[in-house]
Amino acid sequence: MPGEEEVNFERVTKVYREESGKKTLVNLEADFYDKLAAYVARLDEGANGEAQKNPNSPKALLLQDELRKVRKRRDQIFTYRERKLALLASSRASGAEVEVPHLTTQESALFENMVALLKKSRADAFGPVPQKAEPTPGDQAPHSKAPPPTKEPERMRVVRSEDTKRIAVAPTLKDHVLVHVLEDIPPFAGIDTTYRLKREDVVTLPKTIAQILVDRGKARIVQVAGPPA
Repeated sequence: MPGEEEVNFERVTKVYREESGKKTLVNLEADFYDKLAAYVARLDEGANGEAQKNPNSPKALLLQDELRKVRKRRDQIFTYRERKLALLASSRASGAEVEVPHLTTQESALFENMVALLKKSRADAFGPVPQKAEPTPGDQAPHSKAPPPTKEPERMRVVRSEDTKRIAVAPTLKDHVLVHVLEDIPPFAGIDTTYRLKREDVVTLPKTIAQILVDRGKARIVQVAGPPA
């Protein structure tokens, strides 16, 4: 469990390898850097003590080599984690939900400061975020009217054949004119009879037939037939 592991050369090497090989942060106890600082201080004190006795002794050289490697890996661990924290802080500042693992006390403070600084930088660059206006009653879309009821389609009606016969309309005098025939005309069929017209005949004809004869120069209209005034 984080917080219960001892910080020594093996632990520092393990954390260094995990941080260098992963894109995500390794869970660390809150006092990891405090314990690491205490370990480096003890190592430095031991290396100095052995160097004073005999700087070229195997123990002095071993302690100095261990101290040099621990300091280098300590700096690399912090650099790796600092970069990952910066990416998480940028996402958090932009409004994204990010999951932050167990951080050390120093890293928690660094993360919060990064987020606050990035938010301020965004506000300075883009201006304050406009507040979303509350919709007013007038802005609300009117209720759509219900569509008019559809008319029920008319049922098919059966029509008997005798009902379709056209009833002949008796012609009236208003539909006729009085004409004077100017030359003999061969017999021709009208609507209700066959006409046999001779020169000098004065007859009553339907307006349509009379107009045809007049247009062809076969007759002339004398007067419109009709009841006396």
